[in-house]
Amino acid sequence: MTARLVWWVVALTLLLGCASETGEQTLEGIELTRLLPAPSSLEGWNVADGPTAYLPDILYEYIDGAAPRYLVYGFRELVHVRYELGGDVLSSITLDIFDMGSKLGAFGIYRNGRPAGAVRSDWGTEGYRSGTVAAAWKDNVFVQAEADDDRTVLISMLDRLMENVFREVIGDESFPVILARLPSDGLVPLSERYVAADLFGHTFLPGGLLATYEIDGHEADLFFSDLGSEEAATEAMASLRTYQSEWGDIIHEVPSIGTGGFRFSDPGLGPGIVVGASGYVAGVYGDILYDEQRGLLERLVNRLGLSP
Repeated sequence: MTARLVWWVVALTLLLGCASETGEQTLEGIELTRLLPAPSSLEGWNVADGPTAYLPDILYEYIDGAAPRYLVYGFRELVHVRYELGGDVLSSITLDIFDMGSKLGAFGIYRNGRPAGAVRSDWGTEGYRSGTVAAAWKDNVFVQAEADDDRTVLISMLDRLMENVFREVIGDESFPVILARLPSDGLVPLSERYVAADLFGHTFLPGGLLATYEIDGHEADLFFSDLGSEEAATEAMASLRTYQSEWGDIIHEVPSIGTGGFRFSDPGLGPGIVVGASGYVAGVYGDILYDEQRGLLERLVNRLGLSP
């Protein structure tokens, strides 16, 4: 294994090891080539490249700069195929099928790349097409495909490939259970996203869940990070306080929610509140009023105290 990937593989190991803390089970690997359509069903199309499999230690050979991002979300294997229409190299579709190791990993990498305004599709648990790009996920499988251009014949085949792959994916179409921690009132649809590591760029936050809320025409982001223990959450809160004292402003203490909470103003995030609660660090930031921020955060803290 190359030295450039050592840190990311270590991060992957840690992520898989703490899967139970987020309420998600790491699934057994699957045979990704089984999800590919039979060549006899391609009707005028041929396989021009692949199927080629990539494991974690060689993923950079295919997606060099993006490899670390997939690894930290739990990547296990990729199968890459390129299809051509009638042998025309300018009429092709690239299909990439990822085993992300867990439902949370597949959801996370999917939502991380979903563009605003993408047209929602019925593939898998959730999917979209945006121009010549299609993506979807179900269980631990994430799929991304891209056509050379937007000709009808290519887009039709792009949609068909996505349908065929997810018809073969075994498993339910439920979302990661960790999303149930989020309050439902005011939640902006499709705004939930999972960050696998270094939430807000902080190495002392191992990752977490974020979602956008709209209240009285204003928006705020709610977040939480599972530290695994009260002690670890207390240490992370202390690090956040130190960071905020140096780079932003601490406005006042918030003793009524969780532990060690404080109201802050951050040059990047704006005004917000952060607290420790039940082994989590939780917070809210945005342009909604302080009382609304506090109420939203209280609802989240109450839900974080629920049994898994």
